[in-house]
Formats: sequence, C-alpha cells, structure tokens
Amino acid sequence: MKNRLKTALIFLLLNQLLFATCTDNQQFWQDKIQKSTTIETFFIENHACQNHFYKALNSHEKIYFDTVLYPNKLTATQYRNRWMAMLLSDKEFFKQFSFFNNYFTTHKNSVSNQELRCFQKQKGFKEPVDKMEFYSELEKRGMSHDVGYLYPLIRWSHDATGRDMSLSRERVSLAESIFGIKKGEVGNGEQLARYLSIFDNEYTFASNHLADKLNIETMDAYKLLAIITYLESRGNIFATSTTGAFGPMQLTMHYYMMYGEPNNPFNPKASLIKLVNKFIHYHRVGYSLDSSVISYKSGSLTKCQNGAGRGSADCRYYYDYKKKMHEMQFKNSKDEVSRHLAGASYFSVITNSLKRRLNPKNIRDYEPYQYAILKGNTLKERVKESMLKSGQYFNSLGKMKRSDIYRLQDRYGVGSIGVISDKKVCY
Repeated sequence: MKNRLKTALIFLLLNQLLFATCTDNQQFWQDKIQKSTTIETFFIENHACQNHFYKALNSHEKIYFDTVLYPNKLTATQYRNRWMAMLLSDKEFFKQFSFFNNYFTTHKNSVSNQELRCFQKQKGFKEPVDKMEFYSELEKRGMSHDVGYLYPLIRWSHDATGRDMSLSRERVSLAESIFGIKKGEVGNGEQLARYLSIFDNEYTFASNHLADKLNIETMDAYKLLAIITYLESRGNIFATSTTGAFGPMQLTMHYYMMYGEPNNPFNPKASLIKLVNKFIHYHRVGYSLDSSVISYKSGSLTKCQNGAGRGSADCRYYYDYKKKMHEMQFKNSKDEVSRHLAGASYFSVITNSLKRRLNPKNIRDYEPYQYAILKGNTLKERVKESMLKSGQYFNSLGKMKRSDIYRLQDRYGVGSIGVISDKKVCY
C-alpha cells in the first residue's frame, strides 16, 4: 500500500512537471480551451506554448489563429495585443489603446465654452463647470479616454474641413508598433478565404439587414460586402494605410470614431455595420448603390460614373467592384463567392462552433444620432424645445436614432418632419 501511494505521488509530480512547461498532449490543450472563458483568452494566456498547442487545435481553431495573426512574425506583445483587440468591447478597446483618441486629446481645448456647456447639459449638469475642472474630474474618474461618454465633444472638436495628417501618421505609426502592422499590406487569397469563413456570422447578419433595407437579394448584399472586403484588405484584420484607415474594411477616423458610436476599427461586425448603415442612408436620400460604393472609397457620390476617370485609383476601385459583381452574377453560394474572390473556401469547416468572443451589438448600436425638426403642429403633444449650438430654438423630439426619424418621416412626410445632425444641436 505504501509503495503504491509512493508511486502515485511520483506519477502526479511528474505530470505536474510535464504540464508546467509546454506539452504536445492534444487532450491537455483541448481541456484548457474548454476551461477558458473564450478561445482568445486561451491564446493570450498560453503564448509561450503556441508552437505546441497549435498542433492540438481543431481545424477551425487553427483557421482563426492564422487569420488573426496574419502575417506572422509578431513579438509577444504584438501577439497579445492582437488577441486583446479581438476580445475587447469598443469602450475597453479605446481605453486599452488610447492613442486612437489622439485627435480629441490634442484638440479638446478647441471645444468652445458654449459646446462644453451644451455637453454638460446633455450629461445632467445643472450649472456650468470650468473646462479644466471638468477635464480634471474626468481624469479622476478614469473617463479621459471613454470615447462613448465623450462622443459629443469628439464630434464638435473634429475639423470636418480637413484632416490632421500629423495625428493620423501618429496613429498609424503606433498601431504598426503595437499590433505588428506593415502599412499598405493586404491579405492574400488564403487569408481572405479564412476571413470570410471565420466571420460568416457577421457577414450573414450584415447582408441580411442590407438586403432587407435596400430590397435586394441577400446573396447580392453578401457579394457586395465580400467584394469590398476583397478590395480593402483581402481579409487582413490589421491592415492599415498611410492615410490612417484601419482594419478589414479600412475605416477612417470619420467612420470608427464619429459615424455613430465609436467602435473598435478591427472588429469585423462593427466595421460591417458602419458600412451597411452608410449604404442604407445613401439609398434613403436617393443615391444608387454604385454611388454609395464610390463614395465609401473617395467621399464623392458622383465620381467615376459612365466610364469617367478610369485612370484614378478611386475609379479603378469602383470599376473593379463592378467587374467582380458582374463576374459573380450567377454564383449563388458563399462557397462559390469565396472561391471566385480568393481561389479557396473554408465554408466546409464548422467555424461557427468556435468559442470566440462575439460582438453583441446590433445595427442601432452603431447608428448615428440625429434630431427630428417638427414643423407646424406635427406631434405637438410630444414636442420638446431644442436649441442649436448657434443659439436658435426649434421643436423636436429630442436626440433620436436615425432609423426612428425615418419611420416618422414615412408616416408624416418629409414636409412635416425634417432632420438635422447632432453636430449642430446643443440639446
């Protein structure tokens, strides 16, 4: 009995020593994945053993690992930061990587006293608070980089007439260092195929919503989103450009910070939703889907029409989109779309079973706020007095999500309900 106990203790000790370092035991790593809250957490906590646990991953886990770390050769810190970007909520992302907020932290003092007072009134301050005192209080409360809270001030401090290129270059430079990014580097066919498969839930969600709002076929909406991903990044999640665009959809600061609630630019679902919301808006105000595509690339709704401008980079983008859509007009499955764009497909692998962190936000979460301008006696029983930043008053229903104002316009007519951006309104 004594010898058997001794043998059992020795065996237990040897096992502990074996698994205290890296092991190639597949069951050991799969058990650890199951015990982790998410697979991103597992990857972060076991960086030192990645060459060992990788062999034990299921095919869909390997695809996710390769998709996020593309192209490899990362430092331990860059490896961790990439997985943190996939794991963090929007709010926590900007706190963790606060350099993305450098425009506001540089220009926050250019916010006028009137705008600051408007912001304080929105947040429930009955009396004005001095600017420095207010910012000091935010610092004490750990809210200096809470971009969700600071959203109105970020909107007001942004100079829409020009881009501060030095701050843009700073964001790009820091992102390169922190995430292991090489400017202008897009993915390849393999990477795009992996990306479309891993984030199929996100693409299904976005294409269903876009198809419903634009009254187009769901597969056509899916093709559109897949083609834009192909043109922008080839599925490279951590792609960036010299002009300061980030992520798989190459969101500029206007999109990730100011077009609706600020979002993590590397989050596939958030990026797709922002794009979808913009397309829905353009369609609503009478522009075609083709116009929306070129505007997403160039900022112009009228560029590259009827064969014009074929030599420019923006127009090549537009005509590439048109060409790809035409080539895939008879392709009716995601597998076919992936093979056409990427030359490969991983839709046969059950990537939706991954224990990854899913973005719980919906279309409305990333929808811009606006104010309905009530004319005449429209909805007079619900009227609130609102004030423009210029000091003029108007009748409204308060700050609303844009889709809610659309519904009111559909019911009462655009002649009775106008709309104005929250950038121009105090309260």
